[in-house]
Amino acid sequence: GLEEFTPKPIQDTGNILKQGYLEKRSREHSFFGSEWQKRWCVLSKRTFYYYANEKSKQPKGTFPIEHYSARLAFHLRKDARKRCCFELICPGKRTYE
Repeated sequence: GLEEFTPKPIQDTGNILKQGYLEKRSREHSFFGSEWQKRWCVLSKRTFYYYANEKSKQPKGTFPIEHYSARLAFHLRKDARKRCCFELICPGKRTYE
C-alpha cells in the first residue's frame, strides 16, 4: 500500500547533503499536460524534502530516499532544460520527475 508521511520541518540541519531549487513535475494533469513547479529541495542523509520556497517553514512534501535511485530522463522535456532532467524512482512508489 501507499505510505503517507506527514511533512515536517528539518530539525537537524547538519544532515543536509544538498539544497537548492529544482523544477518538479506535478501529478495533476491540466489541459496543457503536467506543469513544472519550482520548489526549494533539500536532500538529507535519509529524506528528500520539497518546499514552496527557501523561506518556507513546512515542506509541501517529503519521502524517505532509502530505496530510491536516480536516472537521467532527457525525454521529460523538449526545451533546453531536457539535458538536466532526472527521475527519482522506487518500485511500487511514486516516481518524482
